[in-house]
Amino acid sequence: MRSLRFWQKAYLLTLALFLAALYGGVAFIGWQNQQQTMASEVEKARGEQSFVAQALAQDLAAVEGGNTRLQKASLARSYGTYYAQNGILLAVSQNGEELFSNLPVGEGGDVALAAEAGRQSWSLRTLDNAPYLLVASALPGGLDDYTLVCGRSMEQLHATWARMRTTLVVSSTIVSVVLAAGLFLVLRRLAKPLESLAGVADEFAAGNYAVRAEKRSDDEVGMLAASLNAMADAAERDIVEIRRVAEQNARMAANLSHEIRTPLTAIRGYAEYLRIAEATDDERESALRYMMEQSERLQGIAQRILQLSSLEHDDVEFEPVELGGVVDQVAGSVRPLAGQRGVKVSVEPFSPVSVPGDAILLESLFTNLVENAVRACEPGGRVDVAIEARGTSVVVRVTDDGRGLAPDELARLGEPFYRPDKARSREAGGAGLGVALSYEIARVHAAELSFASEPGRGTAATVLFTGS
Repeated sequence: MRSLRFWQKAYLLTLALFLAALYGGVAFIGWQNQQQTMASEVEKARGEQSFVAQALAQDLAAVEGGNTRLQKASLARSYGTYYAQNGILLAVSQNGEELFSNLPVGEGGDVALAAEAGRQSWSLRTLDNAPYLLVASALPGGLDDYTLVCGRSMEQLHATWARMRTTLVVSSTIVSVVLAAGLFLVLRRLAKPLESLAGVADEFAAGNYAVRAEKRSDDEVGMLAASLNAMADAAERDIVEIRRVAEQNARMAANLSHEIRTPLTAIRGYAEYLRIAEATDDERESALRYMMEQSERLQGIAQRILQLSSLEHDDVEFEPVELGGVVDQVAGSVRPLAGQRGVKVSVEPFSPVSVPGDAILLESLFTNLVENAVRACEPGGRVDVAIEARGTSVVVRVTDDGRGLAPDELARLGEPFYRPDKARSREAGGAGLGVALSYEIARVHAAELSFASEPGRGTAATVLFTGS
């Protein structure tokens, strides 16, 4: 069985509370009105009974000397006939013996009430299947042996009460129906934007990351739509980034597999050759040397990967490092390679400047940049290294006049195992990890590494240290 929706639950609960309050209020108002009307009728009946008792006591006192029961009964009858015209019925008795009564016979044939001198008693009774209000007391003026009961029919008042109850019930029912319909329409209308938001969330969950909610108002629903859109924007950005990282990791895994497989295949091939072939000493020496070179290449790849992994956790201790000394040492270590390739490496004059960092990592950073610049140059090329202090910032720039990079190559620079010129890099023993490692070293030093390049016009690598 399908459960109720939130707006349906809200509708039923609100309607139930309203109906309970409405009918409870109507019942209370009806009961209170009935009590007030009844109190007014009782007060009126008591006043009428008191007035009749005073008048009847005076007239009975006048005929009391005659001591004729007939006269007393005749007097009581004349009072009964007169007041009956006004809807007041009487019952007069002396010492419990009835002198006159025009009241209907009650249940059990008795209409007597307790009557004491100076006190009135009243009661609602059913006489001849009709409701009556009876008020009784002993007659004043020393006539305590006489009892007067005055009765007034309450049938008309009960009918009025019945009509009032019917009117209240009918009007309450009409109001309830109108309110139920209005409340249904209002809550249904209020629920539609929420259902629309739920639909947007479902579409987003199904993979439609471009879907967005329409903000139609500035109320809570509009705020929810704005929050949902903001969440969708953030989630879409995260998903795009996750996909990018996943694709990058997939390329890295494929490249790593290729980089490892190539030297392993060579090592295995030479090992198999040495095992089964009758090689000369020179051939054996050559094979072993090549196997050593390939194993060193594998070791270099493993070391770079470990460096990248450790740098991702920022496990680096900083101390003041004089950049000039690091750059000079890098230039000196790279010059043999540059000499072999016919490339000139020069360091422009600079003022001493220090930055907080790790000297070994910074040396690795600049070595990667300068070596890559040397390899990018043709014989006769030039690599320049410059250090410049700019207020609290320090800039180290490595420029070359080599082959340069295309925009698509420049965009992928820094991806692990990516090599713009795979043939040249492989000849030089590179695995495409140097630039990626350089980016990580710059990051842990709160520095910004950037590249600018044009095909055929060279490349400029800039490292910006801030807050030194």
